[in-house]
Amino acid sequence: MEGTTERELEKIQGVVDTLIYKNDDSGWAVARVDLGVGEELVITGVMPYLGAGESIVAYGNYVTHPEYGPQFSVLSYERLLPSTAQGIYDYLASRTVKGIGPKTAMAIVEKFGEDTFDVLASQPELLETVRGISPRKAREIQQNFLQQNAMRALLQFFTESGLPMWCAAGVYKVYGAYAEQTLREDPYLLCQERFGLDFGQVDEAARHMGMDLLSPVRLRAAILYELTFNLQSGHCFIPRKKLLTATASLCDAGEEDVEDQLEELLQRQQVVEEDIRSQPMVYLATLFRQENTVAREVVRLLSMHLEAPRNLEKMIARTEKEQGMAYAEKQKEAMGLCFHGALSLITGGPGTGKTTAVQGLLSLLDQNGLTVFLCAPTGRAAKKLSEVCYREAKTLHRMLEAAFSPEEGVMRFKRNKDNPLPADVIVVDEASMLDISLTASLLEAMKPHTRLVLIGDADQLPPVWAGSVFSDLLACDFVPKVHLTEIFRQAQNSQIVMNAHRINRGEMPELRLTQGDFYFSAASAPEQAVETVASLVSSRIPGHFGIDPQNIQVVCPTRQQMCGTVSLNRILQQRLNPPGEGKAEVRHGPYVFRLGDRVMQVRNNYDILWQSAATAEVGAGVFNGDTGIITYIDRSERVMVVRFDDREAAYSFDDLYQLEPAYAITAHKAQGSEYEVVIVPVFQAPARLLNRSILYTAVTRAKRLLVLVGRQSVVEQMVESNQKNRRYSALKYRLRSYYEAMDLT
Repeated sequence: MEGTTERELEKIQGVVDTLIYKNDDSGWAVARVDLGVGEELVITGVMPYLGAGESIVAYGNYVTHPEYGPQFSVLSYERLLPSTAQGIYDYLASRTVKGIGPKTAMAIVEKFGEDTFDVLASQPELLETVRGISPRKAREIQQNFLQQNAMRALLQFFTESGLPMWCAAGVYKVYGAYAEQTLREDPYLLCQERFGLDFGQVDEAARHMGMDLLSPVRLRAAILYELTFNLQSGHCFIPRKKLLTATASLCDAGEEDVEDQLEELLQRQQVVEEDIRSQPMVYLATLFRQENTVAREVVRLLSMHLEAPRNLEKMIARTEKEQGMAYAEKQKEAMGLCFHGALSLITGGPGTGKTTAVQGLLSLLDQNGLTVFLCAPTGRAAKKLSEVCYREAKTLHRMLEAAFSPEEGVMRFKRNKDNPLPADVIVVDEASMLDISLTASLLEAMKPHTRLVLIGDADQLPPVWAGSVFSDLLACDFVPKVHLTEIFRQAQNSQIVMNAHRINRGEMPELRLTQGDFYFSAASAPEQAVETVASLVSSRIPGHFGIDPQNIQVVCPTRQQMCGTVSLNRILQQRLNPPGEGKAEVRHGPYVFRLGDRVMQVRNNYDILWQSAATAEVGAGVFNGDTGIITYIDRSERVMVVRFDDREAAYSFDDLYQLEPAYAITAHKAQGSEYEVVIVPVFQAPARLLNRSILYTAVTRAKRLLVLVGRQSVVEQMVESNQKNRRYSALKYRLRSYYEAMDLT
């Protein structure tokens, strides 16, 4: 019951009279309950396969729906199937069991009476004696009835264990009729990404079931949880000693007991241990394989011998003439890298000509008849790349054809070593966002002859997942690269560009400007900063510059505190999209989602379906960091539609925990995106978030206008702090080892 005891909740008891709405995929139901003595009440909640005629004891809260009036919101419940012939008829006639309607229900109950449910469960052949029921239909009815019983038992198990009921439908999809048995044996399976429950939450339920503190199942789960949780901090592995200490603290056990179960996981090959520089390090087996894949495939690319076209210089000169520009020597070098080797890196800060170099490179590749795929880690980055290169660019997930595997319960790419991408050259923009997992999948999906060009700015924040591939590759002296450093004249007119470079060098940006594209607005108190940000977005910038608020993005160093995303999103929603008559909205958790709101996907969802708004293309998958606009809300069908650039995805109300408001986002979430206007609150926040990389990343997201709001002392603090969190990764070590083993030095 999600942390709430029954004693703290209201209780109702009655018989389900009418099903008003139900969705057995999500489990959501709306029903009218007869409470006795002539009193009725509408109940709503996750109650899969609820049927008329059932007795129900429900715990929850009385609420008032703005359109439908008083209701009872169910958080947990107990159900009893009807035992009388009339009750059984009401239950079956409500079409709760697939294949049975009112007429068939009447015929079945007239024949079997109070034994009907026993017949449905264990003697389906007797159903064949009822007119209109074939042997096949009898088996289908039994299968559906047994499925409902299993789901009913699973929900009862979730209620008794204090687990959130919204998770039950997803668990049943994966484990089916064996779901309860599977979770009783190992409840910590709920900590997997597909279910998304926290270890502490599951551990409390497991202890309620009688799980021993030193149970091997519990200790192994804690080890795996520590390794998985630390992927979010960028770590590919954890030193053995640190892992043992952290896990022992997490589950209140001795390190010796944890160490015994670590050995068991090693035997099961779920984790891998390897000495790196004489220190034992522990990986999740998947991450170990991926890090080795990246190192091996990178060195394979480095070993490929290519003959550059003899007339390459003439081709570059012709491209200069066609595009009406003179390339700098470094840009020419960057354009030529791809013709001398199968792997090339192009890096540089804003205004150094990366885009121009890429445009020239694409022209050269076209002249040589090479098939080129353009891609980027995020939707916004792919859209920007497509706009500047005048050709299609896709996200990496879309290019690799991400799809959900129901059998495994995980995302898989259709493009892989057995079904590689039909490209001669793959160009990846915003490569600083590449984590080890995505890079491994990309490299495995390349044909043996395919070349790879990575473009990015290594001074931006590292990826949100494990590893820092682009930075590691740049740090290897044997990887071909060009670092563009010259700031071109046109870019020198932009104070956004010039101040970004100042910040990157550890110098204070110029804050006294009164015209141009970079401004600083001082605020001595957080309330003043918040009001300034809100007025800038809602009126001052739109009024002075004519820029629509939809093109203004607030980028914060932190989520918390008054100048963090949580607080600012609430205030900006009220300013930019207040409630109004006829404007649909839905409350989910701490958020109100309203028609027209800007929202962000905050966890990978590999199986949600989307459709292109412009073409007939359909696909699956919306990913962490994707932002969109709510275009449709239907409260009766419990569906909300979000448009992500050119795609529209429909969310069940039960899936809204995957979304957050996005009027204000963190700098980490802004990676790979570009906005007309960026406003950055620079106020108090945890010290680890007040650093140069976050400020530099936030500033470089602005295309036309950048405004810092807050204290100059905080800007100084961020510029001076160049401490980067250490990531446990052995990619550089492996690259060197593979490179030397192939005798490429």
